Amino acid sequence: MAETLKTFASLLRSLVMLAVLGVVGVASWFGYEALTSRSTLEAKLHERDAEVAKLTDKVAKQTERIEQLDLALRLLKRDHRLAHLTVVDQWESPEKKQMTKVRFVEVDDDDRPIDKPRDFTIEGDIVYVEAWIVKYLDQYVEKGDPARGTSICLFKRLYGEHQEPSEGFVLDSARSRPAAYDSGIEMPKFEREIWERFWDFANDPNKAQLAGIRAAHGEAPFVKLLPDTTYLIELRASDGLTIKPKGAASSEGRQL
Repeated sequence: MAETLKTFASLLRSLVMLAVLGVVGVASWFGYEALTSRSTLEAKLHERDAEVAKLTDKVAKQTERIEQLDLALRLLKRDHRLAHLTVVDQWESPEKKQMTKVRFVEVDDDDRPIDKPRDFTIEGDIVYVEAWIVKYLDQYVEKGDPARGTSICLFKRLYGEHQEPSEGFVLDSARSRPAAYDSGIEMPKFEREIWERFWDFANDPNKAQLAGIRAAHGEAPFVKLLPDTTYLIELRASDGLTIKPKGAASSEGRQL
C-alpha cells in the first residue's frame, strides 16, 4: 500500500510538473507573441512616421516652388512707371505744319513726379521717345536680383514725325538711368560699364552673356498724340518700353 501511494505521489508530482511546464510554456509563447507584435507595431509606426515626414517635406518643397514660380511670373510682368508725356497744345504753323507742345516729367511707381517737368515743341502730332534698353537674363529677373532684377533704360531723345532723330531733344544724357526705377542704391560698377560700352554688348553676344544680358539695343516707341491727353511711359522688368494713354488698363489689369 505504501509502495502504491509512493508510486501515486511520484506520478502526481510528475503530472504537476508537467502542468507547471505547460503553463510556463503557454505563458512564454503568449509573451513572445506579444513582444513580437509590439516590435512589429513599433516598426510599422516608425515606417509610417518616416513616410509622413517624407511627404511633408515634399509638399513643403512643392509649395515653395509654386511660390517661386508665382513670384517669378509677377516679377516678369512688373511694369515700372517711368514718365508722363502730356499734350499741352496743338496748332498749325504759318508754314501749314502741325505742331505739338508736350510736357515730359518722370514719375515713380505711385505716379508722383520725381523730376522737374520739361516742355518740348515737336513738328507733327506723332512723337518718338528714343532710348537704349538693356534686358537681363530671365533667371536674374525671376529671382528679383537687386542689380539685374529689371530691364534698364537710358532715355536719349524725343522728336516728332517731321524731325530727324539727330534733331531730337536730349532727355537723359547726364543721367545713366531714369530716376523712376532707381532703387536708391549706388549704381553698380558693372552697370556703369554697360552704358559706357553699350554698343560693345549690343554687338558681342558672348560678352553680353557673361554680363548676364539677354539683349541690348535701341528702341523708339511712338504714338499719335491727342489733345489734352497724358501718356504713360513704362518699362517692363523683362522687356522694353511702352507708351499708352494714362487711364488704360495695365498688363496686370489695374487702372493706371
